[in-house]
Amino acid sequence: MAGGPDTVMNNDNGAPPVGGGWKPSASPSPSTATIAGRSVPGGPPPSNVRPPSAPRNRKPALAALGLLLVLVGALASVYLQQRAGNRVGVVEIVKRVPQGQAITTDSIGEVMVAVDSNISYVTWAQARAGVLHGYTARTDLLPGTLLVGQMLTTVQPLSPGQEVVGLSLKDGQYPIGIQVGDTVSAYYVSNKNDDKTGQSYLTDGFTTPPIVAGVRVYDVGTAATSGALDVSLVLSQQSANAVTQAASGGNLVLVFDKHTQ
Repeated sequence: MAGGPDTVMNNDNGAPPVGGGWKPSASPSPSTATIAGRSVPGGPPPSNVRPPSAPRNRKPALAALGLLLVLVGALASVYLQQRAGNRVGVVEIVKRVPQGQAITTDSIGEVMVAVDSNISYVTWAQARAGVLHGYTARTDLLPGTLLVGQMLTTVQPLSPGQEVVGLSLKDGQYPIGIQVGDTVSAYYVSNKNDDKTGQSYLTDGFTTPPIVAGVRVYDVGTAATSGALDVSLVLSQQSANAVTQAASGGNLVLVFDKHTQ
């Protein structure tokens, strides 16, 4: 079809001219920008639109974090091993052991403490090896007590119905040289004076029957400068009250039945 002089012919199957003329879609204009895979005519993209970036690779950071955790765990293990190397298992009393009684396996347990060469702990290894056999409690041992050598004695364990009674005696109330293993008799003396000992009363014809005879000396303390001395005797429960009452009034004297040389 022919047109006038002002008619513009095109070959785009009737598509109107765009931007001053048709351009093949396969050859976009250099001024066309591509945003998210779409062609946008009219020059560069707006300033507030950022082109997408490739995701960062975080694997090196995760690997470094894992290595750090492994190192921290290894250091903690070494620290705990070093601390364990400075500790030792010792014997703890878990059930009361009366004075004079043997220490049985059901009355002890193990507890870890810091190694201290100045304290003579009884170690758990020693207890398991049987070193406590033949020893008895020098004093009452209460639960929670850590056992040390000074709490033990080799004196014979108490028989049923016996107990250990501690006495604080003045000079003259006990025989000179009294020691663990001796046996003594206990007398009540109404006219006791500091110039006489129990043996002096016997020598002078003192014939009052003793409160108790054949008593085993369980423990002896260190004599004070004044001559006072702590002596522990193994007594029956029946005679314990009479002996302690005589001692508290200053009327008790002890005399050797058998002295251990």
